Amino acid sequence: MPRNSKKIWKKGRSGGYQGYYAEDPRTRFFASLACDQRIEILKLLREGEKCTCDLAPKLRVDISVVSRHLAILKSMGLVISWKEGVNNYYSVADKHIFDILDTASKILKDTAERQRNIFAKL
Repeated sequence: MPRNSKKIWKKGRSGGYQGYYAEDPRTRFFASLACDQRIEILKLLREGEKCTCDLAPKLRVDISVVSRHLAILKSMGLVISWKEGVNNYYSVADKHIFDILDTASKILKDTAERQRNIFAKL
């Protein structure tokens, strides 16, 4: 195993998690975004800081699930956290993450439009 690689866990076809090692930090970065719930968390944090107790009902999942997703985002430096009393609060560490998400949306829309145009010619 290369010295700078880090193990990434990905859900396999059988439902279990399989680990693989990634040398390029961008692989880990994009893997941390490869989940609908984590993207939804970032969308909610775009509105401002939130407590895990605020995020869980909006995502319709248990607080432990939200905490696990936030831990992944935090490990990549995408969110920061602090504790106030018994609550953990989170906010986005760098607003550039929204540029990436917006660009991904634009790419997907452009791709869909190109495909529509191709099929319209059939």
